[in-house]
Amino acid sequence: MIKISVNETAMEVEETTTISKLLAKIKSPSEGIAFAINNSIIRKEQWNSHGFNSNDQVLIIQATQGG
Repeated sequence: MIKISVNETAMEVEETTTISKLLAKIKSPSEGIAFAINNSIIRKEQWNSHGFNSNDQVLIIQATQGG
């Protein structure tokens, strides 16, 4: 297990966890969001293969509509 921070909330994940697996674990939608690790945006095409390192800072931003 490794420790990461998701939207400033500490959590532990398996070392083999990918972004897609994390989103499923926290029941987050995969549409209409942006995903960044350590202030670097990760392209959606990489979500099935991109993993995490210990102490990564993860930010998930939900798109909103307004006017």
